[in-house]
Amino acid sequence: MLCRTRPTGRARRGRQFVQVSEVKLRQILEGTKQYQVPLYQRTYSWQKKQHERIWTDIVELAETRKTQPSATHFTGSLVLALGSIGAGASTFLVVDGQQRLTTLTLLLAALRDLLSEKFPSEPKRAAALHDQFLVNGYSAEAERLKVLPTQGDRPAYLGVIDTQLAGLSKSPILEAYTYFKARLSSTFDAGSAVSHEQISDAVLDGLDFVSITAD
Repeated sequence: MLCRTRPTGRARRGRQFVQVSEVKLRQILEGTKQYQVPLYQRTYSWQKKQHERIWTDIVELAETRKTQPSATHFTGSLVLALGSIGAGASTFLVVDGQQRLTTLTLLLAALRDLLSEKFPSEPKRAAALHDQFLVNGYSAEAERLKVLPTQGDRPAYLGVIDTQLAGLSKSPILEAYTYFKARLSSTFDAGSAVSHEQISDAVLDGLDFVSITAD
C-alpha cells in the first residue's frame, strides 16, 4: 500500500516534548543508537502468521518499487521514550512497536547470513548490513546491539546477531530468523520475482513508520 505523507513536528505537552516524524527503517537503525525493550514488556511473541503477513508486504513492495521507486508501505507506529544522549549510543526505550522492530532486524540478520553463504566473493554486502543496521561496532558492550530485547529474549537474539546458533533452545526469536532465512533463500533462485538487492531496498527504504518520541 502506498502511504501519504504524514504530519511531522514537535509538540509540547506540559513540560514534555513529543517529536512525531515519518521515518524509514534505515533512518531508525543508522547511526549510533540503541533501542531497549523495557523489562516490563512482553517477550517476543510473533508467530508464522505475522511473519507471513510482513513477508508478503515486503515482496509486494519490492515488486512495486521496480516500476515505482518511491512507493512505500506503512508499517505502523514506533513509540519511544528518549533515554540518554551521550558519548556512547543514544538510547531509546521502546514503548510500542518492539515486535515489528525485532522482526525486521531478524530478517536483516537472515539476509546477512544468506549473502555470506551464497555470495562469499562479495563480503561487503553482508558486512554492511551487520555493521550499519544490527550493531554499534565501536560502542561499549552494553550498547553494542542496535536493538536490545527484554531479558528473556536476549540469549536467542544475541545468538542470531552473533551467528552463534549452536545450542540455542527453540524460541519465537529463532523461529522468526529460520522462517525469514528460508523465504529469503528462495529469492536467490534463478527466475525469482525479486532479487536480494530489491528485498533489502524495500525493507530499509520502503517501509514507513510513524515515530513518536517523548523526552
